[in-house]
Amino acid sequence: MIIPAAGVGSRLRPYTDEAPKALVPVTGTPLIWHTMRRLAKVKVSEVVVVCGYRSEMLRTSLRACPEAPPIRFVDNPDFATTNSIVSLALTRPFWDEPFCLIDGDVLVGRGLLQRMVDSPRDVLAVDTSKAYADIDMKVRIQDGRAVDFGKDLEPSPLQGEFFGVSRWSGDNAARFSSAIDEMLAAGRVGDWYEFAMRKLAIAHGLDVLDATSDEWAEVDSAQDVPVAAALVERDEVNFS
Repeated sequence: MIIPAAGVGSRLRPYTDEAPKALVPVTGTPLIWHTMRRLAKVKVSEVVVVCGYRSEMLRTSLRACPEAPPIRFVDNPDFATTNSIVSLALTRPFWDEPFCLIDGDVLVGRGLLQRMVDSPRDVLAVDTSKAYADIDMKVRIQDGRAVDFGKDLEPSPLQGEFFGVSRWSGDNAARFSSAIDEMLAAGRVGDWYEFAMRKLAIAHGLDVLDATSDEWAEVDSAQDVPVAAALVERDEVNFS
């Protein structure tokens, strides 16, 4: 499992004035602790966390997490002037085996996480339950595959939202790595890694794992914290 968590999280201030956004408290517990607990429950063997902003604070917190798989840390020293494309590129020494990718500010329900880990194929988790007007990173779907995505896509008969959860292996991981190299060679260090994924979706299509809005929460602003808390509470009921 790879978790990019290097960003400053300026939209989460004042939470992130003194701490990385992966440590924003959700039901009194750091956000990323909830993720680690779920990863342990679904038997993930190792987690790679990319640190940047308040790196030592994040490392210290994760070392203290009572329920977590073994963790490796990677530092993005240029976190203040780069984006997730650079953070993800730094993890490529760990791409020899199939891996899942979860953004550090995303909380995933245990059921969806289990489906992702158990998937026999590479997939993008896509929320297909939302209306077009409520979708941020829009995905166009044809025959169960993502064929394009971006924030400005026009409405289509089949669509959904990509929220930073995916699985990669073999040829797809190699193509993804090549697309990242192309972006970095062009100096696009300030882009999200989704731009590299989009190249693959357009060229080859990427299988979709259907999800609903009840199964994930992106903690990108203070208003998102109670949404994540509700997800934690639902999981406690469903998997107690």
